Amino acid sequence: QGCPQQSHYQQRCRLQTRAAFLFSPNPTVQKYVINNYVQADKDAAERLIAKWLLPEGTLETERSRLMASLVTTLWKEWGEFCNHTGGYEKEYMWIAACDGKTPPHLWHSYFSGHTKVLQKLACRVCSKVLGIGSAERSWKKFKGNLSAERSKLSPKKA
Repeated sequence: QGCPQQSHYQQRCRLQTRAAFLFSPNPTVQKYVINNYVQADKDAAERLIAKWLLPEGTLETERSRLMASLVTTLWKEWGEFCNHTGGYEKEYMWIAACDGKTPPHLWHSYFSGHTKVLQKLACRVCSKVLGIGSAERSWKKFKGNLSAERSKLSPKKA
């Protein structure tokens, strides 16, 4: 569940960050993930499956069967992804992963089309902004507009 003192946003970011590392096509990240893979990574991916891929209103008995099927399929596809087998054996895919020009969500959009679960989950997870830094940089542009001096100006001078 995460630490109780963490906000919901922080817990969600941590969950999505763990899953984003699992689905990164970058070979350096993949090597790190394979060597440091822990139960929390598996749990993060499975929680996101439950949140994003299970249809709303599914009966509990059907839900558990469907969840088991999706989880089994995901880990089979993830194994092929990590081992560069199945539909991932083509060299040009991994050149695109290393070029630094193809974001992970687009990489999966282009090259994971043969998978049922991995592409949907990886595209969704890897397209999310996982930190607050980009939002802070974006709002920094408005800092000058909201200064104390500017708020005292008359509408004509502002």
